[in-house]
Amino acid sequence: MPEMSLIKQPPKLSKYPFLSLGATGLVYKIDEEIVLKIPRETGRDAFLREIEMFDLFEKFSPCPMIVQSFLRVPEANFLAFLSGGTLDQRFRANQVRVGHSYCGRVEKVVKQEPIELVERWSMELSCATAWLENLGYVHGDIRPPNLLLDRDDRLKLIDFDCAAKIGSPSDGSAPPWARILGVEAGEDAGSFGLYGARTEQFAIGSVIYLMTRGYEPYENEDPGLDIVDLFRRMEFPPLGNDPLDRIIDRCWKGQFDFLKDLAEEARTLGGDTYRHPTFLLPPAAQHRLQIQEKCQTLVNQGLLEWEV
Repeated sequence: MPEMSLIKQPPKLSKYPFLSLGATGLVYKIDEEIVLKIPRETGRDAFLREIEMFDLFEKFSPCPMIVQSFLRVPEANFLAFLSGGTLDQRFRANQVRVGHSYCGRVEKVVKQEPIELVERWSMELSCATAWLENLGYVHGDIRPPNLLLDRDDRLKLIDFDCAAKIGSPSDGSAPPWARILGVEAGEDAGSFGLYGARTEQFAIGSVIYLMTRGYEPYENEDPGLDIVDLFRRMEFPPLGNDPLDRIIDRCWKGQFDFLKDLAEEARTLGGDTYRHPTFLLPPAAQHRLQIQEKCQTLVNQGLLEWEV
């Protein structure tokens, strides 16, 4: 955790627990329902892009698999507190790594998550990206640190500063969350291509692989492997023939034309459970309004003011 005395923050924020420091912002826990995200000096443009995305989201029926934003002002975003931590933290806690280092090869997985939970997480992630697709956007940075769990282990997609319009050039990401295109892409070979169902489902396939194995693709192999080149040549880790592995295979090979098709496939994993309409009900509007009013009161009381 960074030394907070070295980070600029409104004085009244110092009474609240500091949760995390990301590339674009600092996050504080306000109470058991709310966190506050404020921009870093070096991340203001990205912070404002995320604000714009949440402004767009509010024009549509909410997606339960996307973190709620209760109130946004130019220098702050009040979001739902999700107590379960990130998917990255969840799986790292179950791993033993060489030298106990953060990036060391995974030697052992001491605990596997229940298959029913993995199936639900796969559905929740797929449905979140399909909802974004319906708006004409991709998330653009799907990876375990950007997937949070609530107290009931429901998965929520967070961090929308990399969101981009479908069809725009992809900025890519580190493996295994993105793939440099190979010779099969013709003149696009050597690039990440364009944002769309192909880029998002590749990342989703790698996330599901992590959830089913307990480690990322090739994370249990020799760290000297050129994973970028392996993926470019479409040489992926071996898979089985169970429903989740079939989805991973199709995701890595870009066989879902649309993310909505992937979401429909994922929703078959849990039988009737994920098809029942109550499972996807949006949060209660009245309760959301009450939280929004609480956030506005904090702003009115000077929480974000630099002079006290």
